[in-house]
Amino acid sequence: MAERENYDERSRPHIKIDVFREEAAYTFPSRDQQRKPLRNDYAAHAEYLVDQLAQALGAQPAVGADPRLPIQGLKRGTIVEVETVPPAEGSRTKAVKVPTNLEFPTQDVVVLRSKRNDDRTESALLFVPDDARDFLRARIENYGRDPGNQRRPDADRFEAIEEVHAIDTTALFTGDVDLAAPAVVWWELWVRQPVALADRVAVAAQNANIDFHADRLLFPDTTVIFLHAAAGSVAAFAARIPGAVMEIRRATGTIEIFLDGGGGLDQQDWVGELAARVGVPPEKAPVVCTLDTGVAAAHPLIAPGLRGAWAYDAAWGADDHHPNGGHGTPLAGLVLYGDLEPLMNGAQPVQLTHGVESMKLLPPQGFPPTKPPSYGVVTQGAVSMVEIEQSDVLRSFCLAISTTDFPPSRPSTWSGALDQIAAGAMPGEVAEGTPASERPKRLMVVATGNVLEGMTVDVLPSQPLEDPSQSWNALTVGGITGKEQSPAPPPAFSPVVPANHRSPFSRGSQSLPDDLTPIKPEVLFEAGNMLSDATGFCDWHPAVSLLAPGSDVVAEPLVPFWATSAAVGMAGNFVGRLQTSLSDLWPETHRALTVDSARWPEPIRKQFIGRGAHWKTGKNATKAKVQEMLREVGYGVPDITRAIMSARNDATMIAQAEIQPYAIGAAGAGVFNEMHFYDLPWPKTALEQLENEIVTMKVTLSYFVEPNLTGKAATRPDTYRSFGLRFDMKKRDETDAHFRSRISASQEKDGTEAEGEQSYWLLGPKAVQAGSLHCDLWRGYAADLASHDAIAVYPVGGWWKSHTGQKRMTDRARYALIISISAPGQNVDLYSEITALVEAKEIEVLIG
Repeated sequence: MAERENYDERSRPHIKIDVFREEAAYTFPSRDQQRKPLRNDYAAHAEYLVDQLAQALGAQPAVGADPRLPIQGLKRGTIVEVETVPPAEGSRTKAVKVPTNLEFPTQDVVVLRSKRNDDRTESALLFVPDDARDFLRARIENYGRDPGNQRRPDADRFEAIEEVHAIDTTALFTGDVDLAAPAVVWWELWVRQPVALADRVAVAAQNANIDFHADRLLFPDTTVIFLHAAAGSVAAFAARIPGAVMEIRRATGTIEIFLDGGGGLDQQDWVGELAARVGVPPEKAPVVCTLDTGVAAAHPLIAPGLRGAWAYDAAWGADDHHPNGGHGTPLAGLVLYGDLEPLMNGAQPVQLTHGVESMKLLPPQGFPPTKPPSYGVVTQGAVSMVEIEQSDVLRSFCLAISTTDFPPSRPSTWSGALDQIAAGAMPGEVAEGTPASERPKRLMVVATGNVLEGMTVDVLPSQPLEDPSQSWNALTVGGITGKEQSPAPPPAFSPVVPANHRSPFSRGSQSLPDDLTPIKPEVLFEAGNMLSDATGFCDWHPAVSLLAPGSDVVAEPLVPFWATSAAVGMAGNFVGRLQTSLSDLWPETHRALTVDSARWPEPIRKQFIGRGAHWKTGKNATKAKVQEMLREVGYGVPDITRAIMSARNDATMIAQAEIQPYAIGAAGAGVFNEMHFYDLPWPKTALEQLENEIVTMKVTLSYFVEPNLTGKAATRPDTYRSFGLRFDMKKRDETDAHFRSRISASQEKDGTEAEGEQSYWLLGPKAVQAGSLHCDLWRGYAADLASHDAIAVYPVGGWWKSHTGQKRMTDRARYALIISISAPGQNVDLYSEITALVEAKEIEVLIG
């Protein structure tokens, strides 16, 4: 049977040459053993097994009515349960075991799991592919025939089997399970190797609207993935992929075992075991620089990836001075590894893809404040010092420090300094004759700031950002949590939020004016959860925190780490991996890809999507309400594989370009100058083939502005930004000529939406005013998207245009544009149609 193509795979497969392999069997030397027959009538036993097998397998589903999901690499089949014969009366054997050679690997007839029963029998779940039914029946029938003087075939396989049954819906679960329980919790799915199968199962779960976690455990024969759903949903999903999952367990993982010394091992043992599996990053690998409290450079988990450690003032020392396990050290550890918990639980080698640097930004206790006492000055000075120390490296920066000194509704000197750092506009970098597009750009990752402990009713409502996370150019990171495992009572605690919800530590921009401030945070990363006691008071707890290296290498090398500091560390790990994989792209593009890759977990996604093909509508889903939700959860949780690779049914297009937004007009004033149109390589045929299937398009425009920190900046975004850009797409029934004229006429209006056509955008162009990253999502029928085959990028006002005295009217900028089209779960090749059009266009340009 031909293997079904997998359109969800996030890489184009390499060509495999397994078909050329010639294998020879190795036969174990035979031993002449006299075995007492277990059966008096082998023909009757074989007939009984054949009948039971047929009943257990049932009829194959009719074509077009098969509920099983197509998974590349997995044959369609059925799981049955086999049980061995009880031991003879008086036998001292502990149990009659399921035969080790019951399987037929070449037919993919395999035992998924087995268990010992109280009556000293054993049971096993046997996967039987549809195309192996006849084969298995024939082997059993042949086992029952009289072999004459020959040895009875397959006696060692079938003789001990007493019963064959159909399985019930709980068969794959370990322990008692209530399939009617509504609680949404984490589950372990033990998926058969290879790893690629686990990847495809995870995609299938996501397509079934079941959330999964990116972390996984790898063993020689099993990959453990984690799903978040009710027991009934997990059971129903597993029933649709028979043969892929060997076992399902309630996920009860917690980092406390590593902190308290579980399993007879202390922290040093855990650290040493993991450190022995770590491979250092390549010499020229990108680095992520943490701007924090220093680092414990000698830590066995930090040293392999540490590429430098400094302090803004050399007298401070580069070590991590923060008490209680440090702050800069755990942050650096998360940047290198992500959450240590899954790595501690695993056994596979850990290859670091990128390095980490530490620049101490804050003075230790007893040292005077910096001069001048400005976070902005210190941050820019720290960045400059790092780049002087090591200049020839691709670098991003992580900042997990924030303050409440300034309101986030307006730019501050600190947020403005970050915008300058990102744009290559620090003092000394703006040189006459060098266009802005050619100056160095930097990706800055910043935390939203934290909500502190308190009564749950006070903690949960959205609270405003802390300075400097309102920075336009920074990638602002909020918190999500997948951690909800409470410690065993007493005392009794409960998680403040369920898994896959916004972390209670995370702040947002809901309370800020949406026409004057950017949508912040843009993305969410794991930040841990809070636990609440019986009075309603909630706070952090190790059970729902991340695991990270600690600054006390000898006494406490592992510590819990939580809140948006942890989220920034996780984001730094993501960015380091992204820049390693796509090092030829700009920082603006890396930021855009991070946002483009983000998806909302299912509980959040339901707030945006209704039952129909489009976004929710009604009084609770107005554009204003959508803005409010986005200002709490951003565009979701980034997916590193999605950020790096496309799939055949989920294609991402990237444009990087320089643009001169303005020019000097006849009267010497600034005027608009240039816009860019893209006649897109659109997969019209594939989209029309999908017709009424639902697809999503995501457009992300990213650029870095030079800030102009004036008193008007809080109410006049155009006076804060050096230039501004917007995008708009051709309407479904619009001609190219009308589209171009419409965009040209709208420039002074800062973006308008044409009348007469229903918009399927989540936000729409009217919602975009501030910021230097603009993202919107289109959701609807594939046939409707087929006509949206052109996009324009055009300028709006900025101080380069209005401040003629600055003599920047003819300066050049640059931007990254990301367009992704997603049809998850659909067997449609968007990718190939797009690439064919790109190749044809390249040939056309080449020959003139």
